Amino acid sequence: MDGLRQLFQNMQSILTGEKTVSELDKYRFISVVLAFIHIALCICFYLYEYPILFIYNIFAVILYLIMGFRFTALREYALMYYCCYAEITFFSSFATLLAGWDWGFMIYLIALTPVSFYLAYSSPQFGHGIKKPFFFVSLSMVVFVITRILSTRITPLYTERIFDQHMTLMYSVNAIVSFFALLLFSILFTIEIRQNEIRLEEQYSLLESVSSKDPLTGLFNRRSMDKYLITALEQAKGDGLVFSVILGDIDDFKRVNDTYGHNIGDQVLMQVAKTISENASEGCRVCRWGGEEILIFIPENETVTYEVAEKIRQSIEQIRVPFSADYVSVTMTFGIAEYSPGLPFNKLVSIADNRLYYGKRHGKNQVVSTMPDEQTH
Repeated sequence: MDGLRQLFQNMQSILTGEKTVSELDKYRFISVVLAFIHIALCICFYLYEYPILFIYNIFAVILYLIMGFRFTALREYALMYYCCYAEITFFSSFATLLAGWDWGFMIYLIALTPVSFYLAYSSPQFGHGIKKPFFFVSLSMVVFVITRILSTRITPLYTERIFDQHMTLMYSVNAIVSFFALLLFSILFTIEIRQNEIRLEEQYSLLESVSSKDPLTGLFNRRSMDKYLITALEQAKGDGLVFSVILGDIDDFKRVNDTYGHNIGDQVLMQVAKTISENASEGCRVCRWGGEEILIFIPENETVTYEVAEKIRQSIEQIRVPFSADYVSVTMTFGIAEYSPGLPFNKLVSIADNRLYYGKRHGKNQVVSTMPDEQTH
């Protein structure tokens, strides 16, 4: 019972895309299913006393088992495709000419059409193209027509032992097998689509992440922050969201680059970004605004924002970047601004920028929330 439950859960996981089906598992499963179909046909032909078709299907079972466990181990998926196509096409015509058209063996060729396209398109060894399956399906159509013509002119070998009930039963079996094959490959095709959707979603998420992040610091870039601030402004208009921005600039960063080199400058930037991210409060969004400037969105009023900025400033004072036998330390100046209704986001950032540069001109290494008469630099 537990085994059946686990099997059902695994099937659900595969259908929803939580688990993937490898090429090896897919082709091995197909080979085993085809082997079981031929085992069923062996039983039918044994009961009907059709020795030629009985023996043929024994060899077909062996062929599919070899393909399922030997060819898959060698990753010979293209060869398996050719062998499956050849076997099904040959068997359909061969069984029809021996037993008669009314037994329904040619239904397999019709079912082979979507199967051929699925296997060829889903396998990397075929380059996901349609030329080969189109050729094989066209060939199947030719074989179908030729077999139909021959069946009207050749007397079936087993015609003397044909009974209406046997023909009806065998036709039903062949129809059921064909419908089962179409159902099976429809499920596989659905799984394939879902897995492709998941891969596309993962790739889109990765691209979105890469395009929105600064490659050096790992912080959000200016483009993504612009979009985020516009969304925050719209939300503030709708539900009265309170938020502020903190704009920081590393003090004397040009001197760091000129004295220690750009490599050390990059390390300083990365340490500053890491320190800010670690000390920013929950709900903050940290962005490299440009050069050595960092902008922080914080969903708090100006009072709380000042406390967070001051905590960040003190933490940055503790940064020590190794250089030869010494180390490099830096400080940072911050300007903060709280959003007020109707204030455009570029004006909000401009207010924080003015306060930042006021702090630069008046001692650096400080947090500025207001300035006399809101002077501009």
